[in-house]
Amino acid sequence: MRKEEFDPEVYEFYKAALEGPGFKADLSNIDIELMRENEIKGHAKHLEPYDIEKRDITVKRSDGSEMWLRVYVPETVGREEQKGATKNATKNDEEAMPVILYFHGGGFIMGSIEDHDPLCGKLADECGAVVVAPEYRLAPEHPFPACIEDAVSTAEWALEHAGEFGGDPHMMIAGGDSSGANISAALALLARDGKAPKISGLILFYGTYGCVGLEASVSAKTYGQGGYVLPVNAIEKMMELYIPEGTDPDDYRLNPGKAKDLSGMPPSIIVSGELDPLRDDGEEFARRLEEAGNSVCLIRANGMMHGFMLYWQKFSHAEALLERIGKMIRDGLCRK
Repeated sequence: MRKEEFDPEVYEFYKAALEGPGFKADLSNIDIELMRENEIKGHAKHLEPYDIEKRDITVKRSDGSEMWLRVYVPETVGREEQKGATKNATKNDEEAMPVILYFHGGGFIMGSIEDHDPLCGKLADECGAVVVAPEYRLAPEHPFPACIEDAVSTAEWALEHAGEFGGDPHMMIAGGDSSGANISAALALLARDGKAPKISGLILFYGTYGCVGLEASVSAKTYGQGGYVLPVNAIEKMMELYIPEGTDPDDYRLNPGKAKDLSGMPPSIIVSGELDPLRDDGEEFARRLEEAGNSVCLIRANGMMHGFMLYWQKFSHAEALLERIGKMIRDGLCRK
């Protein structure tokens, strides 16, 4: 680990850990509830509220249980005077806004809408989009494929109701970070195969896709040993809690990168972190998508570690990425 590897803002933010014992993960006697609570509190110390119209809604799953969603609606997303960008749509324009289904990260076992709230709000404003973020079910209480089923339910709800918020239900983009990126990619494959509402685009931040195993990944070996936020042993434990015994590892709902056919996928923006153990997996997924004939924009964020998009208020590189992605969406990347 060398100081010069890191984006200066990242190094300063994590300085105590980087100059100390690093990021160790002893998950042998894991307390899930305490881990979830500590994660939310830990993020909250560094996140500032983001001012945007939002509404919490409770919806019914097919089995009768309840799931809540948070809907983010930009008040006015045109910023020509501020940024010189192309004028965006607004709620009052004739052209409806895109809809982004955003699935939070957390290794399938933690994470929440609350600790991703500023990110979702910023994404809505930058993209000029209605963002729908579900509080999907988590493992180990609800292992695979519960979160995938919740993703389909979210898409079905948005197809029916996004228009009520000024969104275009026929231009739905799936997005997420880490495990949420995995869920989004799986949803897009299900949609392609007629098992979910149509997905018109993907925004994937440093996800896991099953393309490159941890043992074979150079980035996992280099950045997964405790000095770069996400240790490999933490990834292994999370997947152990998420995946029931006997699950087919080639099921594309679990590992989208292992799909036998990746053709017919929507335009994708895939972001990897240079210092992330999951970097090689994400970049290989981008390569396979492109090789299958899909439109892919791969962005490697140099000097950044796993989870950096959450801290866009601290890292100017992350904020600039959100602005860049927003312009791509506003300029019609996912419009047919």
